[in-house]
Amino acid sequence: MLSSVSLRHLRAFNAVAESGSFTRAANMLGLTPPTLTATIRQFEDIIGMPLFDRTTRQVALSAGGARFLPVARRLIADFEIALEDLDAQSKGLGGKVVVAAAPSVLTRILPQIIVAFNAAHPDAILRLDEMNAGEVHEAVAKGEVDFGIAGDWRPLPDIDFQPLFSDHLGVVCRHDHALASRKQVLWHELADYPFVGLGPESGTGAILSQLGGPDGGGDMRAAPAGQHDDDVPLLPNNAGPNGRQNAVLRPVVETSNTVTLCAMVAAGIGITILPELAARVDASRDLVFVPLGNPVRERHIGVIRRKSRSLSPIARIFLELVLEQAPAIPLAAQLRWHLTR
Repeated sequence: MLSSVSLRHLRAFNAVAESGSFTRAANMLGLTPPTLTATIRQFEDIIGMPLFDRTTRQVALSAGGARFLPVARRLIADFEIALEDLDAQSKGLGGKVVVAAAPSVLTRILPQIIVAFNAAHPDAILRLDEMNAGEVHEAVAKGEVDFGIAGDWRPLPDIDFQPLFSDHLGVVCRHDHALASRKQVLWHELADYPFVGLGPESGTGAILSQLGGPDGGGDMRAAPAGQHDDDVPLLPNNAGPNGRQNAVLRPVVETSNTVTLCAMVAAGIGITILPELAARVDASRDLVFVPLGNPVRERHIGVIRRKSRSLSPIARIFLELVLEQAPAIPLAAQLRWHLTR
């Protein structure tokens, strides 16, 4: 049965593949050649196919063995990292932390925190995965990362969203655009300009979709505090100075990446809507952020965790450092921080 395959089989297979010799592989593993040969034969019997083509002079990987080798190496490496992490946790010395986060969080907030974290925990391994909001929530739900920092998204079972900060939505346009000199732009004014946007899998795209926006479900709608979203249209049926009817923001280009989105804006393809912190990610481009008003809308970034899963000691230390230091980081964007402890 395939369930009989063990780490012993994988290590024996990998050693023979690397050395090209049963004798050398046996020496590497501290085994006798007959014992190693028996282990490989047992492995082949379990999977029902040869892993090596043997001749009197050499040992070469079979087609199936060559295909399986990178998988075996990855499984061995993952197992060893997991053991190192457990050992580090038991000693309180380090371990591995995997965090998925929105691009604006990775580039604007986490770098300074990581400097302090690495200085205090030099033995810890930190992996950062850049994802949009939907991908972050899914990765946390599947247990692929320790925790995430991204925008709110649709509810998922066993997922807890703790608000970290909020920032305003605004228009991003070229510096020479008609809206660039404005102090504020009203939502209905956007209907007169080509629009490029993020898909609903992103946090911003999800916000606009909920408002009935660029994905085309009808007029974009929202409401000021105290009123239901269905009561006040952002782009009313007679919206826009040009008198167009049923004005909605329909993107001429849709993407899942903020950097790509800003490149589209910089090329003059259209304007877009982004949260203020996200708009500052690509500072190399000559783009302008203008707040949207009447009503003001916010994007909420939070810490995403599984309710049923405890953080490892080192992951908990890193998260505590984020919560402690992030509000003090100087940023070009105006953020409204929330207590998450």
